[in-house]
Amino acid sequence: CAFIGNQDTYETHLETCKFEGLKEFLQQTDDRFHEMQVAMAQKDQEIAFLRSMLGKLSEKIDQLEKNLELKFDVLDENQSKLSEDLMEFRRDASMLNDELSHINARLNMGILGSYDPQQIFKCKGTFVGHQGPVWCLCVYSIGDLLFSGSSDKTIKVWDTCTTYKCQKTLEGHDGIVLALCIQGNKLYSGSADCTIIVWDIQNLQKVNTIRAHDNPVCTLVSSHNMLFSGSLKAIKVWDIVGTELKLKKELTGLNHWVRALVASQNYLYSGSYQTIKIWDIRNLECVHVLQTSGGSVYSIAVTNHHIVCGTYENLIHVWDIETKEQVRTLTGHVGTVYALAVISTPDQTKVFSASYDRSLRVWSMDNMICTQTLLRHQGSVTALAVSRGRLFSGAVDSTVKV
Repeated sequence: CAFIGNQDTYETHLETCKFEGLKEFLQQTDDRFHEMQVAMAQKDQEIAFLRSMLGKLSEKIDQLEKNLELKFDVLDENQSKLSEDLMEFRRDASMLNDELSHINARLNMGILGSYDPQQIFKCKGTFVGHQGPVWCLCVYSIGDLLFSGSSDKTIKVWDTCTTYKCQKTLEGHDGIVLALCIQGNKLYSGSADCTIIVWDIQNLQKVNTIRAHDNPVCTLVSSHNMLFSGSLKAIKVWDIVGTELKLKKELTGLNHWVRALVASQNYLYSGSYQTIKIWDIRNLECVHVLQTSGGSVYSIAVTNHHIVCGTYENLIHVWDIETKEQVRTLTGHVGTVYALAVISTPDQTKVFSASYDRSLRVWSMDNMICTQTLLRHQGSVTALAVSRGRLFSGAVDSTVKV
C-alpha cells in the first residue's frame, strides 16, 4: 500500500484500504505453503522407502527366476534320463517280444510302439528379426533354408542347419507377404500388393514380378510344373516357364477368399468359405466338393488316409480320403485353426495344428488323439512348415520357433 500519513489519517485510511483484506489471506497462503512443504517432505520419504522395497523385490524375483531355471534344468536332465531308461526298457521289451512272438504275436503288436520319447516336441530355438507378424513359412530342404514372410513386407532367409541366423532379407513387395512356395530352385511369394515375385534361391535375387490378381494373393502351391495362386473367389493356374509364369486357366465357382490350398499327388484341394473343392490337376476339373461346418475353412492338410481341415470356429474336421466320408471332428483349440502340417513315418502319421489361441497341437492320426500342446508363442500362431523331423511355427509375435 502506497499510503503515507499520521496516526489519525491512518485510522480513516484503513477503512478504505484494499490491501487490508489481503493480509489475512496472505498469512493463510503462507501457512498452507508451509503445510504442503511438510507433506511433500513426508511423501518424498515414503517414495524413497517404496523404491528401496521395489529394489529388494526385484532382487527377490531375480533370485526366484534363477532358482526356477535351475529347477527346469534339473527337470530336463531327469526327463532325458527317463527317456534313455525308457528306450532301454523298450529294447528289453522288444527282445522279450521276439522270444514270445510265436505264442502271442497279436497281443504284443498292440503294446509295442505306443510310447516313443523321441516324439515329444521341444522348442529348440527362436528366429527373431521380423518387424511384424509372420504369415507364411516355406522350407528349402536342399540348403536347409527356411523362408518366412511377414507384415513388414519382407521375406527372411534363415539357416536351419549351421548358424541358425538370418542369411538375407528379401525386399520387393509393397504389401504384407501372405504366401510362399518353392518349385525347383525358385521361390514364389504372394502378397497383399496383388503380385507374385519370383526369386532365384541360388543367389537370393529377384528375377521377376507378375501382376497376378486384382486382390491380395493369399495362397500359393506348386505341382506338375504349375503354380496355383489363390485370391478372392479365384484360383489362377500358371505354367512355370523358366522365370516366367504363363496363365493357363482360372478356376472359378469359389464363393470367398481361397485361404487354403494344398497339392497332393494328382489333386489340388482348395478351401474357401465352408467348402473344400478337390480338383484333378491333370485336367483342372473339380471332381469333388466337401461341405464343412464350424465357420470358414482356414487350413487344409492331406495325409495318406485323410483330408484334414481347420476352421474359423476352432474345429479340425477329418475326412477319409477314399470314401470322402467325414470320420471325426477334433476339438481342443479355442481359436481359429490357421495352419496344419503333416509328418508321416512308416509307423505313424502326425498332424500339427496352429491356432489363434497361441498354441500348437500335435495329433496322432492312428487314434485321433492330441498327444501334446506346445505353448511358447506370445501371439496367434499363423504358419507351419515341416522338415527333417522338425516343425517350424510362425506367429503374430513376429517370431519363428523351431
